[in-house]
Amino acid sequence: SRELASIESAAGMDSDVLSSYVSKLEMGLEKVRAVLQYEKPDMQGAFFESMKKFLKEAEQEIAGVKAHEREALAHVREVTEYFHGDTAKEEAHPFRIFLVVRDFLSILDNVCKEVGRIDERAVMGTARSFRISAYPLPVITKYNIPRGHSSGEEGMSS
Repeated sequence: SRELASIESAAGMDSDVLSSYVSKLEMGLEKVRAVLQYEKPDMQGAFFESMKKFLKEAEQEIAGVKAHEREALAHVREVTEYFHGDTAKEEAHPFRIFLVVRDFLSILDNVCKEVGRIDERAVMGTARSFRISAYPLPVITKYNIPRGHSSGEEGMSS
């Protein structure tokens, strides 16, 4: 069920929204660059140095995020091509494959739970049909001879 939760969150993702977040971050960095243009050689303080350092690190992070995004989309396309054969139809909604997998896993999870319940009922039904009585059966008590007595066969052979 933990895997199902991961699939459900992946199915809810929208690649366009994720890409727009990265674009917004890049636009924010452009604003930081614009502010850095106002730096003058005679200005005191560490603000501009801190912002330059931040800008450099943020650019590297965004480049890494974009690389991961391309790699993830390539993997999604591979999975889609494997199951559908034609990625052109699914290009507009690349994560739709996760919806299909989510629905399949949900059905599979429900079937497994139902089979478990059926199995429990079968085991309990089997246990009821093989109950042993607390009282000995009449046939057994008829042939139950105390140990001190000898049976007829033993008496004949001696």
